[in-house]
Amino acid sequence: MVMQKTSEVIWQDAQHQQLFRLIDQIKESRVDNSVFKKLNDYAEYHFMLEEQYMLELDYPDRDAHKDAHNKFRRELATMLEEHQSYDEDLRKSLSLFLREWLKRHVLGTDKKLERFIMESNSK
Repeated sequence: MVMQKTSEVIWQDAQHQQLFRLIDQIKESRVDNSVFKKLNDYAEYHFMLEEQYMLELDYPDRDAHKDAHNKFRRELATMLEEHQSYDEDLRKSLSLFLREWLKRHVLGTDKKLERFIMESNSK
């Protein structure tokens, strides 16, 4: 699965953009559990790819990174389990929470992984 460094970053960024698009759908008035299910499924797909990739690269911060993914998994599962209807305030609140979490994750945890990938390929 090891790829060239630019494509390694590109697939990750493209998937992050899709996650942000799905989170933005939560704000729409007709949102229901299906949007959260799509987000959950896509996040799981993305996390599994990243986790497999970190394993193959022997990424030293793999456990902490996976712990962050698990926190997102738990938060999203709670949202799916606890809510059957979503009023406007709840939709905005959930969307903001998920967007901010993902933004911090991408700009922090994932950037560390990106630096590791870039440094690994330049050796």
